[in-house]
Amino acid sequence: MADNPSRMKADNKKKLNVGNLPADITEEELRELFADHPVESVEIFHYKQYTLALLLFKDKETATKALKEKENSVFRGRRLRMHLEFIVICHMKKDVFVHVVDNENVTEEDVYEKFKDLAKVQSVVLFHPLAYVTCTSPEDKEEAMKKIVEAGINVYDCNGHDQNQHIDVLRAAKLFFRNLNRVQMYNIPESWISSQDELKKAVESSGTVTEVRVTTGNFGPAAQVFYETADEAKAAAEKLNQQLFEGKRVHAHHVIATMIPNFKTSVYVENLDKTITEEMLYAHFEQYGEIDFVNRRKFGDEHGMVCFKEASSVDRALECTTLPVTKKEGEETTTEDKTIVVKRYDGPLVLDIKLPAMKKGASSEEGEEQKQRPPPQPLAKLWPIYVANLPYKADKREIKQYFSSYGGHIKFIFSPNIPSYKQSQTSMVMAALIYFARREQANEAIKAFNGKHFQSKCLHVFPGRKDTYFDVEKSIKVVRLNLAVTEEKLFEKFRKFGFIECVVKKDRTTAYIEFRDKEIAEKVLKLDEKQRPVRCNVEAVTGKINKKIFKENDEKISLAMQEIIDKNPAVLENVSSDRSSGPPPLKRSRFSGPANFGMQGPRNQFNPNNGGDFSNPQVIQDLLRLAFISGKNLGEGLAISGNSNPFNSGDPPLPNLNLTNGFGGGNQRNSFNNSNNGNFGGSSNNASGNMGGGNRNNMGGGGVNRNFGQNVGGGGGAMGSGGYGRVNMGGGFGGKRFNGGSQQTNRMGQNNRQGGGNQNRRF
Repeated sequence: MADNPSRMKADNKKKLNVGNLPADITEEELRELFADHPVESVEIFHYKQYTLALLLFKDKETATKALKEKENSVFRGRRLRMHLEFIVICHMKKDVFVHVVDNENVTEEDVYEKFKDLAKVQSVVLFHPLAYVTCTSPEDKEEAMKKIVEAGINVYDCNGHDQNQHIDVLRAAKLFFRNLNRVQMYNIPESWISSQDELKKAVESSGTVTEVRVTTGNFGPAAQVFYETADEAKAAAEKLNQQLFEGKRVHAHHVIATMIPNFKTSVYVENLDKTITEEMLYAHFEQYGEIDFVNRRKFGDEHGMVCFKEASSVDRALECTTLPVTKKEGEETTTEDKTIVVKRYDGPLVLDIKLPAMKKGASSEEGEEQKQRPPPQPLAKLWPIYVANLPYKADKREIKQYFSSYGGHIKFIFSPNIPSYKQSQTSMVMAALIYFARREQANEAIKAFNGKHFQSKCLHVFPGRKDTYFDVEKSIKVVRLNLAVTEEKLFEKFRKFGFIECVVKKDRTTAYIEFRDKEIAEKVLKLDEKQRPVRCNVEAVTGKINKKIFKENDEKISLAMQEIIDKNPAVLENVSSDRSSGPPPLKRSRFSGPANFGMQGPRNQFNPNNGGDFSNPQVIQDLLRLAFISGKNLGEGLAISGNSNPFNSGDPPLPNLNLTNGFGGGNQRNSFNNSNNGNFGGSSNNASGNMGGGNRNNMGGGGVNRNFGQNVGGGGGAMGSGGYGRVNMGGGFGGKRFNGGSQQTNRMGQNNRQGGGNQNRRF
């Protein structure tokens, strides 16, 4: 049985992550070490020279007590480092500096001993060749770094952009067990980005592949390939690394999500531009020696790094001052030498670079407009709704089942969580366009599902083809959020200030919250840092901010949908060019019966002229319709009661009701008259005129008192007129007054108008 995600999440709050353990540690030793806080289960993981364990306690309180008691304690000559497993590692703290370790045999205790007299060391994390030293405060770190430099030891600051992306290294050091069966790949071909099937086909020979993904961020796409075992993943990384796929030299890494160079054999290249690829650098610098890898990812447009296999190659590469660059002008191709700067890359450098501008759809700001393209023609005939904040693990089958539960007929579902679109995203896009067959179905779905919870996620449902903007006066912008903060958490934290209309997290660290009243937004904007319910900054909203992350007519969205339809036309095989196609409306008819029930004569014409035979279903259908017009369901009374008076008491059984020559036949006057007991309440009870045929007939009549259990006053209207009729009510019924005369009645929101064979009705 598969693990329950909710159970696993709850267990993580009771788990303690214990790192820097000896490689030969046993479960019995760990249980004995934590004997004062009984352990329910133990899991031990190994990666290279690193060992850690996950200890499950009976509750979070016990795990917290064990953490406070045992953290930084020494066990078999090793200083233990711990944290509760549910904590997310998402940023570098300002009290950390990094040191490059030359020898793989150096331990965390060696680093601790090296710096304990020069800095107030709180903890050390080692992931060769980088050692991260945490001081007691940022101020202590600054003071310590000055002393360390004076002592002739090289250390580097972590508070800035660096190619190594230190946060990835820290995650690998503390959480490597999560990714033991994963290979992370960079510099991947375009075909892998647009089709995960192509990616799977390219790597299937490297082992037993269980899953493939393509992720993206500010620094371009990356592929994740998951294997059945950790050993297969390790072997696959060695096999795939630096292999050429469609002209791209792919980087493949086991466990870790970044590339750490050998600082003794690497050079740093400046003054590049974005047209220069890793392959171009590789082709130029291989003249200086055998290359391990070239990396431009996370360097920005102007920088790059070349890691050689031998240190002697570095001295030769430092003499390089130009790089040949090919340019194409029209049909002519020319080559010119571009001046570059090559430096020794002897440690993690803090780079002063500008991050790539995020495209619209990924950014929280309304930036440059996306290129527009009409949606595919079959979809243009349908009615979409936009649904945001869908659960990450919900598939199309579950989404379709949930959104069709209200009766709508869903033709197509599209989510832009696809590789080609995700290049512009900073996080997974959990939103979708859901296409209904009819407009009324889409409108009903918006009303029914907006604000509802689906798999614990509060949904935002908007019209698919209409822009929906935040109210500037009632909204706030929340920035610098923790990556783990969800829309649900923001809602729970901020709802204490007032009623919240909508919460939309636009990217990893930015969200917008719209309140019902502008006074609430103004109040929240005035909160200081300590009063805010989550760690963040709060800003006023300026300009128009769309509540949607993407639009149907965005070029990439439209092309992606077109590609799906082209590959599988059957997905839309039931789509008709008639927008009235599809299933019945969401509000089903109250009438049901065999085929052609109520359709014996001309379409919708009252024609039960069958010699008074009440078994004719047309007669029953017409009576039911008449009952609706009068405001009482006569059919129900006829079916369930045997009393002779259908309104003031029980209704008569069917055989006792005499219908003379049924509603038709030229100019003949017909009456509902079953002695005094069969009257509709009075002594003179004629429904004047013919109902059909071609004559204009009135129900009521000026000033005549008609009792339907209550006083029905004067007035009257046409009840049918050949091929064209207006349904009119005269007088009042049940104490309510209907304006008669020529007023057209729209009973229960339904307009009954017949003419020229055209029909538009809903009962």
